[in-house]
Amino acid sequence: MSLHFVIDGYNLIKQTRLFNKASLEDSREALMSFLSVSRPQGSHSNRVTVVFDGKEGMFYRQGSTSLSIIFTQGQSADEAIKHLVRNAENPKAMVVVTNDKDIQFFAQQHNAQVKTVEVFMEKFNPPKTKKTLDDKILLHPCDAAKITEEMKKIWLK
Repeated sequence: MSLHFVIDGYNLIKQTRLFNKASLEDSREALMSFLSVSRPQGSHSNRVTVVFDGKEGMFYRQGSTSLSIIFTQGQSADEAIKHLVRNAENPKAMVVVTNDKDIQFFAQQHNAQVKTVEVFMEKFNPPKTKKTLDDKILLHPCDAAKITEEMKKIWLK
């Protein structure tokens, strides 16, 4: 069974360092190229719809039939995503990708699957490393005591 991924475009861009570019247009282009090449959505039979707020600017569209873009001129991306979910023929085959709690709840109420941006992108984001003791700034106990005394003077006036 093929899936239909509906992606909250700007939500994904803002939550992922990979797409943090100089301009919004560059960020959108980076996202669309990533979806075409890296395919975090999996199978080539899975469809992807990326929803962006606003009107289409100067934006290059790939000729892919499995990847489509919606610009929601006159409507929020949230409302457009909800409309897609509400009108889906088979909501169980739909996967909504967003960190927006309202959209997540709505999608779940309509039997669509939900993935957070982090889960959708987990194979492509480098793992976060724990800071080691060497990475932390260590203060000499005398310096720490001096800072504490200075803070007491400031806060306990």
